[in-house]
Amino acid sequence: MITAGEILYGSDEDFVVNLYLAALERWPDEAGHAHHLQFIAGRPERRMEVLRRILDSEEGRLRPRPLSLDAAPVPPEQALAAQLRLRGNALRAEIAGLREASVMSTASPALAGEVAALGADFASLRSEMRERMLALEATLAGRVPTAPNLSPAVSLDYVNDLIEAAQAQLGHRLRALEKRLLE
Repeated sequence: MITAGEILYGSDEDFVVNLYLAALERWPDEAGHAHHLQFIAGRPERRMEVLRRILDSEEGRLRPRPLSLDAAPVPPEQALAAQLRLRGNALRAEIAGLREASVMSTASPALAGEVAALGADFASLRSEMRERMLALEATLAGRVPTAPNLSPAVSLDYVNDLIEAAQAQLGHRLRALEKRLLE
């Protein structure tokens, strides 16, 4: 189960996508994505209102509730991990559905190849993310070297910048995979 607090973290666009995945178990349609994105643009205080609207919609009421309304703030790494799990599960379900459809029908070999390539890319990304996170955890578990003539706060900022850069790179790759899947 994912919490509202885990979904509320991040960019407006990520929030809308994650909310649809958590509440409606699907990717947002173009019109809904644009509508909700415009409503919350630069106004994070409106995110809970959109969350409640989607949960109270006809489609939202028909879905099981794998989303807790607990909006308590969570550490960024917890929110990002939960969002990655949410998107990863959705991508795996899409890939499984495509595989099943290609097996059940007379799908072209090109489609079967694309599905296999997406599965391999996703597995590769998941493996790389796991390795990077383990390396970061190992580095942070040890002594963080302080830079000469810099305060500990500046050194910690440097480590945080490295983590954010790694998360941004992996997030970019995940969005590229999602885009390929939706094309």
